[in-house]
Amino acid sequence: MLARDFILKTFQKYEVEYLFGNPGTTELPLVDGLVNYPDLKYILSFHEDVCVGMAAGYAQATGKPGVVNLHAAPGLAHGLGNIYNAYRAGVPLIVTAGQQDTRLAIQEPALWGDMVSMAQNYTKWSWEVKNAQELPIVLHRAFKVALTEPMGPVFLSLPSDVLWQEIEEETIPLTIVSSNIRGDLEAVQKAADLIRHASSPVFLVGDHLASCQGLEEMVRLAEMIGAPVYVEHQASRLNFPYGHRQYVGRCLPNGPFIKKALSEADVVIFVGVTSQAPLLYFDQPIIQEGTKVIAIDSGEWELGKNMHVDIAISASPRIAIQEITQLIETQSNDKDKARFERLKEKTIQKKIHSDELRLKELEDTRGQFPLSPAEVMYELNKALPENVLVVDESVTSGRYTHSYLELNQPGSLIALKGGGLGYGMPASLGAQLGRPDKRVVNIIGDGSSLYYIQSLWNAAKYQLPVVFVIMNNQSYMILKGGILNIKGESSKHNVFPGMDLNEPPVDFVSVAKGFGIDSIRIERAEELQPSFEKAFQKKKPILLDVVIDSTVKVYLQ
Repeated sequence: MLARDFILKTFQKYEVEYLFGNPGTTELPLVDGLVNYPDLKYILSFHEDVCVGMAAGYAQATGKPGVVNLHAAPGLAHGLGNIYNAYRAGVPLIVTAGQQDTRLAIQEPALWGDMVSMAQNYTKWSWEVKNAQELPIVLHRAFKVALTEPMGPVFLSLPSDVLWQEIEEETIPLTIVSSNIRGDLEAVQKAADLIRHASSPVFLVGDHLASCQGLEEMVRLAEMIGAPVYVEHQASRLNFPYGHRQYVGRCLPNGPFIKKALSEADVVIFVGVTSQAPLLYFDQPIIQEGTKVIAIDSGEWELGKNMHVDIAISASPRIAIQEITQLIETQSNDKDKARFERLKEKTIQKKIHSDELRLKELEDTRGQFPLSPAEVMYELNKALPENVLVVDESVTSGRYTHSYLELNQPGSLIALKGGGLGYGMPASLGAQLGRPDKRVVNIIGDGSSLYYIQSLWNAAKYQLPVVFVIMNNQSYMILKGGILNIKGESSKHNVFPGMDLNEPPVDFVSVAKGFGIDSIRIERAEELQPSFEKAFQKKKPILLDVVIDSTVKVYLQ
């Protein structure tokens, strides 16, 4: 058979449902072969980075690898933004790109480039196929590597002449490397002892906990100990139930907040945390002198990456937490249990105080015009269906998104981790494709939405019932806050170069209509609930343009 058919046959055997792409000349052999594989559906997008984002959203929502085909060197360059985001979030992607004929490459034709070098910094493995006989090993390795914890993208360059070569080989059955890896038993015992005797332990949990499906185990340990639980900043998954009475917040991506959150701890336990550095330079350690540190992760790179760790456990976070819980449960005496109960009461009181401040903030801004993002998220939370899957790229409004939405079910959140804008809209579409049983809600800033607003066409074409909630403050507000923070010349004159999106303002209602989906503009508090109810009544895509407060304030310090 032709090499292109071998690739498609292998995709089929590896249970690939969708091939996301934007076709070009170098991909024509592969696209031409799809007619013989009707179960492998081609999902067209208008930009390569949208293709990658959709594949990544599909992968995060399903746990299956997302497969995407890009067009030569420029197409890969277009897709690098969301490849980077997927790499930071640990998303299993198979990224392929058509390459120019190998016999022509020496002449440096248009579209040719060293794509392996372009991709290798943000992939687990990158390779250009030299001949058809490599394909069984190459494809098997690509899927195996992408799906092995810690997961991530791989890249394959597919020269067009190789796709026309003949191959008589068979597909190698996919090897799945188990993620249920136990840690060193002595280290696990030491961690259990340290946690059991701690007076003020604090948990900081991250994405590698959720990717190994360890949320239930983490809840059990937290409840037994009574300790507060923070979620790492820029988390891309739901790593602890937002409605839990020991959940004390998602960290902001700045050093002072993280340092303060961990300041009272005598033991800090990092569980699957990958966001270990603040977004902006911070000249102080985030862990206080004398505080003991335990780190648990599925890969050794994250263990002790930026600081000394007293106990480092290389293991599946789910398995390690499960074993630590069992040890504490069997070894705790009455004195330990009494201390756990006191700590739990203290944690609950901290949570109650935090909730009181949050509700005061809500009441102080309720009914204001333009709308407060706190009120928008509070009202949206009341309207969310039980089967919701929130895809978040709200950026400036992110603090409100993660404070007012009560997301409690594993797999109910996908969020931007890498920081490269343009992930949310495509990812929401891929998530909806992968999980038609869910109602996907994309919360996104107006500036972020304009990176790939053409994603609305995909929603209309494939009738994906995503509810797009655009938090519209007509600016890159987080950057305006940054200008205030650095106390520069711009802030003195109240001028923010390159940060205003209101001259002219974007008519999102008309834009949505132009791409074929319904839309509503929301400006006042009394319009929120009726609009949300309408959005969830019908299973069809809809855009909500929510005009929010544009007062400039500092968000990151």
